[in-house]
Amino acid sequence: MKNPYKEGTDREELILQYLPLVKGIAYNIKRHLPEDVDVRDLIGYGIIGLIKGVDKLNSSDKRKVETYLRLKIKGAIYDYLRSLDFGSRQIRDRERKIKETLERLKEKLGREPTDEEIARDLGISVEELMKILRKISFSYILNLEEIFRENVRNYSEVIASREDVEEKIIKKDFEERLKRAIRELPEREKLVIQLIFYEELPLKKVAEILNTSVSRVAQIKTRALQRLREKLLSFQ
Repeated sequence: MKNPYKEGTDREELILQYLPLVKGIAYNIKRHLPEDVDVRDLIGYGIIGLIKGVDKLNSSDKRKVETYLRLKIKGAIYDYLRSLDFGSRQIRDRERKIKETLERLKEKLGREPTDEEIARDLGISVEELMKILRKISFSYILNLEEIFRENVRNYSEVIASREDVEEKIIKKDFEERLKRAIRELPEREKLVIQLIFYEELPLKKVAEILNTSVSRVAQIKTRALQRLREKLLSFQ
């Protein structure tokens, strides 16, 4: 079937129609990223993904079109983020060092150390510590995204070759596995995932609720994401 949006005003109108979707996705992803990642870059790569998606469309079903373009937009943004240093050996080394420092100070002080104490022991500022923690946690979000894309690696062709019922089965299967994996998390990790990803609370607010440091919350979040990745892989 010929792409009805390949050229002309229909194509331009469709791109303009979905630009707000690009912005929404970019800002949602930005919430989990360090301050030095510019949301304008995310929007820019999201627009590239949108345009490529529009040029490959071969369906005029509005609901299917939005699902397909959402995947293309997110895929382009995550591909860009993978080109940065998230998940690099350096980040993993810093993750290990922060964890060791946190545990050592906890044993020494007989309580949870504050973010200031952890940063001081590491010889960095609190701002730099927060930046590193965000990079660490987001590296695991990228890992989960990779699992999702692997599970639906043919999903970009759904629009052309599959019936709605099959499309729903693919999505429902993955969603059920994700829900099951979350249910099996330890209660504290489950609570942190709930507060951050469903209630959309910032790390600092979650730390206040749990009466602990932002560093500990970030560590719990990272461990929860790591467990989810392991569980989802085991379900395959």
